[in-house]
Amino acid sequence: MKNLKKIFSFSILFTLILVLPVMQPIKAQAPIGITINADGSVTPSSTAMQMEGNTYVITADLNSSLTIERGNIAVDGANHTLQGPGTSQNSVAITLMASNVTIENLRVTNWKAGVYGAFNNNTITNNVFAGNYQAVAIYADDYVVSENNISSSTDDAILIDTGATRPQGDNNLITQNQLTSNNWALDILNSNGTTISENNITNNAMILVLGTLSANVNSAGIQLLYSNNFVNNTQILYVPISVPFLQGVVPVSPAGQWDDGSVGNYWSDYLSIYPNATEIDHSGVGDTPYAIIDSTTYSDDYANGTAITGTAILGTAVDRYPLMAPFSASTVPNPTQTSSPSPSPSHLPSPKIPEFPSAIMGITIVMVVTAAILSYIKKMKK
Repeated sequence: MKNLKKIFSFSILFTLILVLPVMQPIKAQAPIGITINADGSVTPSSTAMQMEGNTYVITADLNSSLTIERGNIAVDGANHTLQGPGTSQNSVAITLMASNVTIENLRVTNWKAGVYGAFNNNTITNNVFAGNYQAVAIYADDYVVSENNISSSTDDAILIDTGATRPQGDNNLITQNQLTSNNWALDILNSNGTTISENNITNNAMILVLGTLSANVNSAGIQLLYSNNFVNNTQILYVPISVPFLQGVVPVSPAGQWDDGSVGNYWSDYLSIYPNATEIDHSGVGDTPYAIIDSTTYSDDYANGTAITGTAILGTAVDRYPLMAPFSASTVPNPTQTSSPSPSPSHLPSPKIPEFPSAIMGITIVMVVTAAILSYIKKMKK
């Protein structure tokens, strides 16, 4: 009987030695970065991407970042997805390290930044950015951002700012985009000459953040905004001036030019703010300008116990030619057709599954060992 117990104990131990390594959790492989090198090659070479002339076509959904070091090319996503690791991770979907690059037909979701551009003369067109922290971040000049659908950015839909390698982000064009349910739709902190036209800007917390972080500026560069539809946004303008005592602030004025000299923008609250406004000679333009003001209340406490409170005007502008009805053109995306998308399901690589599943293998080993033990015990009884 003692021998049987020893055999049984040995059998259980042997089974555990065989089964436990197989049953351990298997980790998914970490995503790798993809680079289009300056010489035109792609690293890694096994990437789901094929080259057609000067166009690199993505042939499958990816959860990898993409760095572009070759200029004068197009990257066509063919409606595939670049799925990010999460907005809390410091990861950029597409880093542009060259000029004259076009990014098109991609779906970019769940990244810290969708596109990071620090080189001039690039185009970002006909893409979907959903659920990123920042969708498009530009630190360079002469970009075209057109016909994109940008939604649910927890920080900026489009950022233009000074970069480490660029003094300004100038002469950029933002046109025919859908900017929906973002925190800040347009964050233009340092730029001279950005044109923003024919966009549908809807349900954002802020339309435009404008200016430099200084109390002494009286202009943030001329940002031209016209023929846009502004619908149900919470706030229009924010000028980020940071000073300890606000009574001496000189407001940024004009805080952008909100018409092109004859045509302004459509404001969904225009008639509720100006109920007596009427159309001028069937022009589609209202006869009452639309005022744009960013102000903040302040309270200064002094050591002697006195306090001064008031309102500081941080920025002012005016749309001189507001539209009575939404702007429409055949080239502007239809909001009903390009509604705010939900982030697509994660396309993380599946864990590597053994050809013989681990659970079945473990059960099989246990059954074989148990049958052997029972057979041996029956023989001993006989």
